[in-house]
Amino acid sequence: MKRIVIIGAGGHGREVAEILRQQPDFQSHAAILGFVDDNPLLHDCVLDGLPVLGDWDWFRDNADVTSMSVICAIGEPRVSRRVVARAAELELDFVNAVSANARVSELSKVGRGVMLFSNVAVNTGAIIEDHCILNLNATVSHDSKVGRHTNINPGAHLAGNVNVGEGCYIGMGANILQGVSIGAWSIVGAGAVVTKDLPANVTAVGVPARIIKTREAGWHER
Repeated sequence: MKRIVIIGAGGHGREVAEILRQQPDFQSHAAILGFVDDNPLLHDCVLDGLPVLGDWDWFRDNADVTSMSVICAIGEPRVSRRVVARAAELELDFVNAVSANARVSELSKVGRGVMLFSNVAVNTGAIIEDHCILNLNATVSHDSKVGRHTNINPGAHLAGNVNVGEGCYIGMGANILQGVSIGAWSIVGAGAVVTKDLPANVTAVGVPARIIKTREAGWHER
């Protein structure tokens, strides 16, 4: 039986736990051991029936850690990137959490550590890279690509042939029009409509979306 630890005990982590529990035949094939979280105020708590096991040291204290699987349930792309790197150093295996109500084309590609919430649609030819989050009611149309560690918030929609770079944060209800590219580590505000390409490391808001902030390259590594 697969033993799963969820990294991150916030609201997002609890939602991911629920998605895992609702997957068909989950109870007979896997078990959630609990959460790992660096917030000491959560240690020894029980959240939605699952224990908060401790901080990162919990992994070091368990000799059989390599037999476990994890999922990084952290919505901030920069933090997700760092946490996934730490988990990879321990040679932990990553699992996906895919809602039973998500619609994923057999002609799409979905990476590892991906979270697909209820009513998500991933259409033909789409590529969802590792450790992405597609929240409630988000849609990715044909032949679009979503880069690693990207968080697509509830109700956001990507039209066909959209390319979203690594580590992007797409706000709730945003719309990305056909063929548009968004550079790595950029942020699109809630409700924005992106009608033309955006470079890397910017924040864009509004209808149509306009750039209001530009960051230095490598800002996400700080």
